[in-house]
Amino acid sequence: MTSPPTLHHPRYPRSNGYDPQWVTRNQMGPNALWLTESLTEVMTIEPGMNVLDLGCGRAMSSIFLAREFGARVWATDLWIPATENQERIVEAGVADLVTPIHAEAHTLPFAAGFFDASITSSATLRGTGS
Repeated sequence: MTSPPTLHHPRYPRSNGYDPQWVTRNQMGPNALWLTESLTEVMTIEPGMNVLDLGCGRAMSSIFLAREFGARVWATDLWIPATENQERIVEAGVADLVTPIHAEAHTLPFAAGFFDASITSSATLRGTGS
């Protein structure tokens, strides 16, 4: 039997509370929880804020923002189906705060000013050239 991976780091006390096997299973690149926790050191996220998490992948960062800060998050990704993210969101107990969206970044259906903040921590965004 192999030991679960060690994903604890003293710099990321909030992230340390997440199950390492869950983190490893849902990773799509760099540690999304560590990236998001670092981001929250330089930007304010408060309960009830509307946050766009653009290129959220498997919604780990969205779950983190909802659980740790009480933000309402729109977990938006083009490559991961919203239904798959919904399952993770429900399992994490934050379905009342996180809405999964399957959409392309240039065609989001939100009014200007709807979001209080937006993040993208490890997605690659490409412009249209126009």
